[in-house]
Amino acid sequence: MWWQTWIPDPILFSFGPLPIRWYGLILVVAIVLASFYAGHSLIKKRILSSRQVDDLFFYIIIFGLLGARLGHVFFFEWSYYMAHPIDIIKIWNGGISIQGALLGGIVTIILWARHNKINFWKLIDVLVPAVALGQFIGRWGNYFNQELYGTPTDKWWGIPIAEIYRVEGYQYFSHFQPAFFFESVLNLVLFLVLHFALKISKLKAGIITLSYFIGYSIIRFFMEFVRIDETFILWDWRLPQLISLLLIIISLFTILYIYKYKKRS
Repeated sequence: MWWQTWIPDPILFSFGPLPIRWYGLILVVAIVLASFYAGHSLIKKRILSSRQVDDLFFYIIIFGLLGARLGHVFFFEWSYYMAHPIDIIKIWNGGISIQGALLGGIVTIILWARHNKINFWKLIDVLVPAVALGQFIGRWGNYFNQELYGTPTDKWWGIPIAEIYRVEGYQYFSHFQPAFFFESVLNLVLFLVLHFALKISKLKAGIITLSYFIGYSIIRFFMEFVRIDETFILWDWRLPQLISLLLIIISLFTILYIYKYKKRS
């Protein structure tokens, strides 16, 4: 199989001394397509005007990327960035946290919705399928950056990782689980589920958003059993697994509140 022997070059081409990386290109494509999908849905459902869509997405992209980068720095490679602080701004080299992006995006949406007197839950319910779509596309940037791979394997689906990109302790292995691909496919499934759920008018506000948190948290929880990249370990669990469990519990209790206790009031 071609993927068992081909090692991608992270650099697509160069403009003189300026390298154009696959990671950056794929990230831009993911943001553009996800924004187009979400913007079209928001306008079609008459939740926002086209001007409001442009205004909201401007802030979401800025603070979502900021949260994504800082989440990666603080939760995954803090020791490295403490020693190389200038590399924090080099986002084009890879290294973003989905959970950090979600936190940055959600805080932005809360503040923007409050300022513009828009129902937060109705707004974010339309946005979260686009997040899953962006994750589906964006994970391929990890492939070209030779990151987000899993444990060593000799199975036919294993991908080669150049020695320079191998995690410490795994330098003598050549092929690894394509964790990026597993997560990308699962994010596509999640997007399709949320896309069709969005068409069900009887769902209460907030259910689609909470379903996204449950769905992605389940994906991330099990993916962490495959991943070998550096992160904090607490009680023998990887930090993203603990965050995922917390999000699942909070989301399930919130759904219970929406359908049971809120109905009584």
